[in-house]
Amino acid sequence: MQPLSPNLSRANRAFTMIEIALSIAVVAFALVAIIGVLPTGMTVQKDNREDTIISQEGRYWMQAIKSGALGLEDITNYVESITVSNITKPTLSYTINNGPTGKALTPTDVIALLSTPKYDYDIKGNALTNRVTARVKAITGPAAEKGPLTNEFSFRYELQSEIVPSGPLMLVTSNLTGRYFYDMARRKNLHEVRLILRWPLMQRGNDWIVGSNRRTFRGTVAGTYVSATNLNSVLALTNLVVLIPNKFEVISNNIVHARF
Repeated sequence: MQPLSPNLSRANRAFTMIEIALSIAVVAFALVAIIGVLPTGMTVQKDNREDTIISQEGRYWMQAIKSGALGLEDITNYVESITVSNITKPTLSYTINNGPTGKALTPTDVIALLSTPKYDYDIKGNALTNRVTARVKAITGPAAEKGPLTNEFSFRYELQSEIVPSGPLMLVTSNLTGRYFYDMARRKNLHEVRLILRWPLMQRGNDWIVGSNRRTFRGTVAGTYVSATNLNSVLALTNLVVLIPNKFEVISNNIVHARF
């Protein structure tokens, strides 16, 4: 019997078990690395998508409040509830749910509720502090998430609205000088708007939990408040107002003379 010749032809050659084992080890090492990076990549993609949506939503709501809800007919499809919490007098706080299980809000109702001044006064002249928050389903984003308000897969966030006058909150009425009327005109006709968006908003049982992400948008509205009371009979509220841009009050002797 002749021994096997080490010089085999190319057709008779093959990989040894050691070579196969090394190849499998290299491929397995690469797959483990790729699988380990995938969750991080998906998280980064999700965060970037949410950041983009929040940037668009913040600018959209800022313009909606500045315009007094003019020409915005579809925002009621995305606002699920609005809560006005009175920090000074908690008994004055209330929540309005929108949709099939709540009230049928109009666009003006939504903007009027979001335009509730942060600082206000009751009928007795006592100072009040309001905190306005809304549960909102994203207006922008994939079309698959644009369903009824009960869509459980939609991206949601919490919208907090703060509107304060540009002028001083407290004025000395005993000294009716030009400075007094200037500050009064600023209070009536120039307002600072701050919108705080927090996300993601997730439901846990009957409660809603908001994440740690937050972004703030600021703007200024040159205009005055106009009463929005009785625009919709489903809201039994008498203090609703909206900001109307480029509409001003002229004040002298502590009396409002005209709006234009």
